[in-house]
Order: sequence, then structure tokens, then C-alpha cells
Amino acid sequence: MSRDREKKPVPKAETYLKYGFVMIEHESYLCPTCSHVLNAGPNYQPRYCDQCGQKVTFAGIKWKEDQELGYAREGCL
Repeated sequence: MSRDREKKPVPKAETYLKYGFVMIEHESYLCPTCSHVLNAGPNYQPRYCDQCGQKVTFAGIKWKEDQELGYAREGCL
């Protein structure tokens, strides 16, 4: 079965508004099988996807801090 073999998670960069006006870029990781967002960070890395059971490995991943992109303009909301 392919779920027994470890796979690297897929990185996904997203932007969101923090405090309603600061644009932040955040990198999250998705399961390579079902594309479910893994609850992972530098202090906790799950060994399996909690949705499909795919075994994942975070070996070699360099964690990035959230990056402030600037302030949202009034018409951009």
C-alpha cells in the first residue's frame, strides 16, 4: 500500500489579513495524497495525515516565519 511509504508534504503559500489591515504571507503544508492541511510547525510535525492516514516526513524542511507584506488599502477588502 502506498500510504505506508513516507512522502514529503506539499508546501502552500497563502496570504491573509491580520488585525484586519496587515497583509501576512503564511506557508502551510498539505498532505501529498488528500491535500488536507497538516497541523505542523517547527515544534510539532505529525507522522501521519489525520484524514487519510498517509505517512509524512518533514525531514529537510526549513521552516519559514510569517512574512509581513504591508498594509491593505481601503479598496482591497
